[in-house]
Amino acid sequence: MAKKMMGLMLVCGLTLVAGIAGAKEFVDVSVAAGVADDGLGKGVAFADINNDGFVDIYVSNKGGANKLYLNKGNGTFEDITAKAGKGIDDPGFTLGSVFGDYDNDGHIDLYLARGGQYELDGNRLFHNNGDNTFTDVTATAGVGLKAFTYGASFADFDNDGNLDLYCATYGPGSKNVLYRNNGNGTFSDVTDMAGVGDRSWSWMGVWADVNNDNFVDLYVVNGRYPVGEPNKLYINNGNGTFTDTTKKAGVEDPNWGLGAAFADVDNDGDQDLFVSNYVGPNNLYLNDGKGGFAKATSQIKGSHDGWGKGPTFGDIDHDGDVDLYEGDCKLANQLYLNDGKGNFTNVVDSQPVLKCETVRTKGTAFGDIDNDGDLDLYVINWGAPNKLYKNIQDDKNWLKVKLAGTVSNRDGYGTKVKVFETGKSKQLAMRELRSASGFCAQEPQIVHFGLSAAQQYDVVAVFPSGIEAKMTGVKTGQTLEIIEPTLQKPNMLTQLVK
Repeated sequence: MAKKMMGLMLVCGLTLVAGIAGAKEFVDVSVAAGVADDGLGKGVAFADINNDGFVDIYVSNKGGANKLYLNKGNGTFEDITAKAGKGIDDPGFTLGSVFGDYDNDGHIDLYLARGGQYELDGNRLFHNNGDNTFTDVTATAGVGLKAFTYGASFADFDNDGNLDLYCATYGPGSKNVLYRNNGNGTFSDVTDMAGVGDRSWSWMGVWADVNNDNFVDLYVVNGRYPVGEPNKLYINNGNGTFTDTTKKAGVEDPNWGLGAAFADVDNDGDQDLFVSNYVGPNNLYLNDGKGGFAKATSQIKGSHDGWGKGPTFGDIDHDGDVDLYEGDCKLANQLYLNDGKGNFTNVVDSQPVLKCETVRTKGTAFGDIDNDGDLDLYVINWGAPNKLYKNIQDDKNWLKVKLAGTVSNRDGYGTKVKVFETGKSKQLAMRELRSASGFCAQEPQIVHFGLSAAQQYDVVAVFPSGIEAKMTGVKTGQTLEIIEPTLQKPNMLTQLVK
């Protein structure tokens, strides 16, 4: 059970140790777990739909029925699609799917991005009823966009405590759409006012606070055969509008992009960027902390050009830095271990089960499906069984943090969680919680750190509202729940996050 904590605890001196443990094996448990769906898969979304502390899985298929798998807490899942409510199976052309508690009622809801021959039916929003069933509320909410939508993502771009919604559309003449949440179960199209109506052929919109001003910014992945198109970086002005800073920031990446993922790969406190390209090299960009980026693709050893699709970051070996798994839609998938400074080495040959060499991988996502503290991996494959890989790390060198917004959005999307040495200003690691990432994928609504079990830590959560919650003397090997305080109270750790 998550340990609920708010405020301040006594502190003792601790440090983070790099190179805690080597990566252990991943084991294919897809069939045993009951999640080896073999439809024409596109995307995967993790979420705890019934608030039992275990992450559930939603699989979106472009052709054939979607699947909702309920985690039974014993390493297996139950397919509850048929009894979860009309339309949850959506036997059409679903591409991306994303979970978000749009009405802040404590039950996470589901949005489906749809395309192909059924795009005229529109995207769909399902309200979570709190009893493992969902109700289609698309018409009432006003988010039934009728366009070829590949990816959708929730974020609170105006920090009013309600999750807004961005839809990335694909095809000639299409325009991406930003819906603002009105706070009453309905949404308004504010695309033109916000200035984010990109008319490129878009695949994904991924949110991250790239300039550390506590407003989430938007990166849009674009691309079409054969020449590609520049991606877009929109900086949030904090007043409901955005500015296109793509060229200035150095992240145009004018290839045929398919996926993108943000993470602090060098532990310097800002969000770096990895872009997967179908045509052209996959690229890594390091953030300067002010929203500018420098290409650092040469820091990925053993990388290859092209065919990239579904990237996902996570600390799989509990050494204090995020590693990278990249799904490939033609060649073998790749696994890169991080040395803590943003230098990656391809080690997939030591984990051949992760290659998926004979299939075309789409979305991928890390998530701790059995609550043992290490990150497992779900891989969507096109026309072949999907894969769930269990990580056999088996140690206590981890800490998970679940967030609950009160002033901010309930899911805590946009919150930064930071880990410090006790009593010192040096930040050891940072994670930012977001909804969709990679390619048509979503990781769980929880942040994960690899940390030495020999130490204790100070943890600071900075919510989108700017309110901070601090804990000290935190031990590893547990899941904390940080609830956003309704009033900011000064304390001795305030100086650590300035």
